[in-house]
Amino acid sequence: MTVLLWTLRYEALMAARRKAVWGAVLPLALLSMLLAATSPVVTGHHDPAVRVGAAAVLVNTFCTLGVGLALADRLRRGFEERGMPELLAATPAGPFQRTAGTMAGPLLTALAPVAALFLLYAVVISAAEGSVAPLNSAAVSLVMVVLPAAMLVTAFAGLLGVLLPVAAARAVTVVVWLWACHFPPEFSPLPTATGTVLSPLGGYPLVAWAHTPEVWAAREGTGPLRPAVGDATALLNVALVLATAAACYALGHLVARIRRHGAS
Repeated sequence: MTVLLWTLRYEALMAARRKAVWGAVLPLALLSMLLAATSPVVTGHHDPAVRVGAAAVLVNTFCTLGVGLALADRLRRGFEERGMPELLAATPAGPFQRTAGTMAGPLLTALAPVAALFLLYAVVISAAEGSVAPLNSAAVSLVMVVLPAAMLVTAFAGLLGVLLPVAAARAVTVVVWLWACHFPPEFSPLPTATGTVLSPLGGYPLVAWAHTPEVWAAREGTGPLRPAVGDATALLNVALVLATAAACYALGHLVARIRRHGAS
């Protein structure tokens, strides 16, 4: 556990020093907040909690994708770098724990400005309306939607990053992210995850717990993957996103380990 914590600390500090992390995440976070403050899709709602829930859709669309793009090269760097990886390999921690620290440290660093800006937005709305409901929506959105989605996109982009050149991995990540979050059935010639309990956009928990407008769940589709919104389907959405993230992480860890041994 001590090695894992030190790995987390080291990776978080290294990520904080990388221009790519701030260059990918911070502009998208600012864009999300600008749209939340000006877009009629958000500001047109009279209920302040609904406005924060609608803003969470923007945050999870742009900011979470930015986190994945910024960290797409993290697993690749693990087998290309020399020095610290060898030092960590000499510790009693297993390779799975070290890889977890390698991914979680930068993820927490990249999410910090996103969470700070979104919570500040919710505080302003809450103070202006004299209600704590916007703060509750923001907290639920961050914990139950943004964090699981960020874990998934980071693990998926990291997996692609060890299979493809980093630029190609980022391009594929963008396409897959849009397919999974914003290609509704009526606009997609192929089956799409958008609006299903598989979607990392998190429409079900956002609608069920964060006062997001109903349109973000099911997305006008039908079938067993687009059930009615409720606590059970919201929990199922979160569980499936986390399970997919774990599968991508495990596969990325395996591929990175094979590549690392091949490079040594």
